[in-house]
Amino acid sequence: MNRRDVLKMATAVTGMGLIAPLSAALLAQQELTLANGMLGSDKPQYFSQEQLGLISLVMDTILPRTNSPSASDVNTHLIMDNMFAQVFKPAYKETFQQRFSAFQKLLMAQNFVLANPAHKLALLQQLESSKPEQRTAAYQAYFDIKQQTISYYLKTEEISKKHLNYLPIPGIYVPCIKVSEVNNIAWAI
Repeated sequence: MNRRDVLKMATAVTGMGLIAPLSAALLAQQELTLANGMLGSDKPQYFSQEQLGLISLVMDTILPRTNSPSASDVNTHLIMDNMFAQVFKPAYKETFQQRFSAFQKLLMAQNFVLANPAHKLALLQQLESSKPEQRTAAYQAYFDIKQQTISYYLKTEEISKKHLNYLPIPGIYVPCIKVSEVNNIAWAI
């Protein structure tokens, strides 16, 4: 499989094919907003403090701190909050809130907030591996959060520049190279 096919699959899987142009511009503005300290206080713009805290825990379960920062370390929860406050259409917000309410109830019933990381991961994996006929509003909310987490995480400046191959001005285009030629590190898109 060549690099182009891998990029196409990654784009299709994360749903970025539809929102890449919009998200790149909006996330660039988001980075400026974060740099100016407007979101640095963790004060939510759209979600309640409790909801944003739960979203942050879910995001950190999806992308925990390893040799790279966790999702909340690079403020993906604040980016998501800002996107809901300023970008998403009211119809999507309403649908998401209904789904998120079901997701929140499910997590609270399973004592997600106080669970250890392994139990949190097991709960989310159980929800994700549910059969199509068993997928509920909670599953849909989790799927939306996961998709946005990965998208926003990969677009942050810290992850793009420090943990992915990043070329602000690309050189010669080589359509197919071995990953080993670039130190086995994925490219920032």
